[in-house]
Amino acid sequence: MKIVRRWRRRGLGLFELLVSLAISATLLTAVGAALHTATQAYQINQEQSTLTQRARLAMNRMLAEIRNTQLHAPLTASVVTQFAGGVIVNDIGINMFTNANVPVTYQYDAANQQLLMIDNNVTHVMLHGVTAFQITMQPMQSATSLKTGGPFDLLERATITLTVKTVDHSANATETTNRQSVTLSSSVMPRKNVW
Repeated sequence: MKIVRRWRRRGLGLFELLVSLAISATLLTAVGAALHTATQAYQINQEQSTLTQRARLAMNRMLAEIRNTQLHAPLTASVVTQFAGGVIVNDIGINMFTNANVPVTYQYDAANQQLLMIDNNVTHVMLHGVTAFQITMQPMQSATSLKTGGPFDLLERATITLTVKTVDHSANATETTNRQSVTLSSSVMPRKNVW
């Protein structure tokens, strides 16, 4: 007589099913969190890249203008007096004249968080979202002023510090506002005054 053994078919029990679901849920949560973090990091890098590019364009324009112009002076009247006395001064703007004797002014409008360029009495907004702007000016005497003991009438060096944030006016559709900021600083020497 032949003994027939019947093997029970084994499947997943309730306990095994719950454990596998818990492991899958944990893995999916970890993948989702990593993906979310990577997306946020990409967005932050993109915003800072855009901010840096905008700030760098404005900074390069100002540096080139200061380097190639003449007769530089601070914007604020009380600071002009200190500058003429040989004091290194800080101001929110700078006045100068181009080679064609056209007045050019760069100034910070704190109320509207803008960097303005006034070219021959025409105002242009160079940059939105500017939260801080300072220009430090180191004076020097021209050859004539040095001989006569006159005032400090030339600019030896200017150092510009600029901080910009993303604002509603300048934000792209995917960018946040007022969360990222970029600060740039650079120095320049006017060629005609030094060389």
